[in-house]
Amino acid sequence: MKFTELTVKEYDNFVQNPALESHYFQVKENIATREEDAFQVVLLGLKDDDNQVIAASLFSKIPTMGSYVYYSNRGPVMDYNDLGLVDFYLRELDHYLQHHNCLYVKMDPYWIYKIYDKDINPLPEPDKNDALVNLFKSHGYTHHGFTTEYDTSSQVRWMGVLNLDGQTPASLKKQFDSQRKRNINKAINFGVKVRLLNRDEFGLFLDLYRETEKRAGFVSKTDEYFYNFIDNYGDKALIPLAYIDLNEYIENTQESINDKESRRDQIMQNENKTDKQLKKITELDKQIEHDKKELMHASELRLTDGAILNLAAGVYFANAYEVNYFSGGSSEKYNQYMGPYMMHWYMLNYCFDNGYGRYNFYGLSGDFTENSEDYGVYRFKRGFNVQIEELIGDFYKPIKKTKYWLFNTLNNVRKKVKK
Repeated sequence: MKFTELTVKEYDNFVQNPALESHYFQVKENIATREEDAFQVVLLGLKDDDNQVIAASLFSKIPTMGSYVYYSNRGPVMDYNDLGLVDFYLRELDHYLQHHNCLYVKMDPYWIYKIYDKDINPLPEPDKNDALVNLFKSHGYTHHGFTTEYDTSSQVRWMGVLNLDGQTPASLKKQFDSQRKRNINKAINFGVKVRLLNRDEFGLFLDLYRETEKRAGFVSKTDEYFYNFIDNYGDKALIPLAYIDLNEYIENTQESINDKESRRDQIMQNENKTDKQLKKITELDKQIEHDKKELMHASELRLTDGAILNLAAGVYFANAYEVNYFSGGSSEKYNQYMGPYMMHWYMLNYCFDNGYGRYNFYGLSGDFTENSEDYGVYRFKRGFNVQIEELIGDFYKPIKKTKYWLFNTLNNVRKKVKK
């Protein structure tokens, strides 16, 4: 084996292997996004004796105190079950960094530490990857820990995932809880549609995202941050918009009312009505009354808000391994139309239609108690019968140890001053 800098083509050919557990931050398109953020990028990998790439990582070089922080966001990409491979990579990486002005190196491998069911019951696993953690530590790395909270200095460590292999949309839907099934069916009955936005329409997503940001009070990403990805990721970035056409909905609802009134009137013409027929008349009357209220509400909305209502939108990234839900927003005013549910249902069907075996709802804090900051998010994802995946976490290693000590000391002083 040999450690080497890789060409973009060599790197891309390797990470495109769907058998590898790779992340959308470790695709060649991310090179351009990092460079637009004014960071240099280096692709570092291993080749076997046949000159085939067997490990690879996209490192950002972040200028810090006259040196560089080398950061592999969700990398390196390799088979972490092969501890000999990992050991060789870490040893050779250290040699490389010693000669390339590295202050410290940070990695957060996209590798599962443990898997749980939706109720956080551990699934049987042969081991918990403790040997991998210990291997990193033996090379001088500090493990950031098995965190159970969001941390602005780290990527999320917990995810909710649906495995789609061997499933169909129908079999998958049967595994959702009653609320997920009901709300998806509601959206379908309302006639909610989903379409993929192009770059020129991305403002529609941003409008919904900013509304959600204001409502939920979360720390948001800038428009420029999103556009950097949208402009560079091409067809690997997917932007679904769930919307309703009120003209179409009003027309269909009126037709439904007419049909129900006709059926009711037909039954009413019978002189000797059975109990079953009387019950049916009562049932139809209730449905007609409900539909008329919905029709009136939709007509009023059309007058004030227009015929097309944008309900929910998201940003997804697709790579060889999975489709990953990155960010989203929705309209609270129109929540009765169940836009977010229809968006996820559409994207799940997109995965089936395009051969993706994993649908990743992505981030969770890891605190699943009712008082946690994201308990509502967990409950939403839990309803889809996700499996909870716990990633192995972050690893840091100082290369210039004295300078790194000074760097940390200055950071701690700044934090105290801010307080």
